[in-house]
Amino acid sequence: MPDSKDTIGLPDSLIEGHESFLKNDYAQNPSLFADLASGQSPKVMWIGCVDSRVPAERILGAELGQLFVLRNVANIVPPLAADEASVGSAVFFAVENLKVEHIIVCGHSNCGGVRALSQLGKASFDPMLSSWVEYAIPALEDYDGSCVENLARANVVSQTEHLLEYPCVADAVAENRLSIHSFYYEIGKGKLERFDTGSKTWSYLSRD
Repeated sequence: MPDSKDTIGLPDSLIEGHESFLKNDYAQNPSLFADLASGQSPKVMWIGCVDSRVPAERILGAELGQLFVLRNVANIVPPLAADEASVGSAVFFAVENLKVEHIIVCGHSNCGGVRALSQLGKASFDPMLSSWVEYAIPALEDYDGSCVENLARANVVSQTEHLLEYPCVADAVAENRLSIHSFYYEIGKGKLERFDTGSKTWSYLSRD
């Protein structure tokens, strides 16, 4: 049995939350967990930011096992030439092994990583943060400095373009096995925007 002392220092709310999860989520659907224990078959990969206010499963109302989630600072997909293994391996696994049918790249309002991107060369940041957000420099091409939120949107589109540099992604898209989506989450409104590649405009996500 695990030593109960391992929990010392954790907020009580987290321990209580886990107990509630066991009593409710798990107890009400043990067969789901039995199925999940043998494997996963999500149809959607979500590439989002590490920000605590942007939980993919909660925003989309997804059940366990429905989303394959990758999160990092500023929802960045490094270009293929960067040879960055963490994101690259996750993308490859999602497309080639899990056979996901959709990849969503989702940015959000009030993103600290995007603010850092907007200040590159103007302010001092931790070297690791600076080197990471440099992967998003292409998003600065049309940025006039007036609206960081528009830069966050431009960054999402830029990262979807990086995705298409990966051979597994490009091949799957060409064969109509995979669709790429650009999303932006407005935290204060709780709403998702979706980018239309044809009109080059953003609009709120809906089934209409």
